[in-house]
Parts: sequence; structure tokens; C-alpha cells
Amino acid sequence: MTDRVQQFIDALGKLEADSDVDTIAGLFADGADISNPLTKHAGEGEAGAATFWSSYRTTFDTIRSTFRNIVEAGDVACLEWTSEATIKGQDVRYGGVSVLEFGEGGLTAFRTYFDSATLGQQVKR
Repeated sequence: MTDRVQQFIDALGKLEADSDVDTIAGLFADGADISNPLTKHAGEGEAGAATFWSSYRTTFDTIRSTFRNIVEAGDVACLEWTSEATIKGQDVRYGGVSVLEFGEGGLTAFRTYFDSATLGQQVKR
């Protein structure tokens, strides 16, 4: 695993454990595109990253992500993950894949894919 992927994983861990948005937002380049099945921040760079990650973290009471597979090719990394969390005191578990694109100035794109319906069903139980 490259240092830049490890840096992202470490920053995500700080976000999840300590609600530290600044560390992960600081990894994003100006103009970075950030999206998941529920939201998109196109071309908003570090400010958009801060909004995205703050919104992500406040969704959960607690959350911890683990990574099963990490595949890197050039300036692209794909991370397969599982997150275990609580939302309003209820345990949830979901998984997905995130694509990181690196360029000058840091992360130029972050796209994550997961089944939002499955997550919603767990919360409604």
C-alpha cells in the first residue's frame, strides 16, 4: 500500500474516532469531486470535502471502518471496506467500495459505492 492511501485510511480513522474533519479534508485538491450514492460535491475541493465528511460523520453515533482489499494502479486506488456503526443507538453494518484518484495537490476525486437501501432498511428495523 502506498503512503498516500495509508494517509487517507489514517485520516478516515481520525474522523471516525475523533470527528476530526480537518485532517481528511486537507487531503483533497482544489476542484476535487466527491460523491456517494446520497450526495455529490463537484469541484468544491477542500471546502466541499469538509462539508461531505462532516455530514458523513454526524450521521453516526459511532463508526469504524475496516478495509478488506486495496488495489492500486497508477494514480487510482480502490478500497473495499466494511463499516460497523450505531445510528440513534441502533447497530448497523454495511460495506462498499471507494475509488480514490490522486493528482497534483492531493485527492482529485473520491467516489464511494454502497447499497443505500440496505443501510436504510437496517436503520428502520
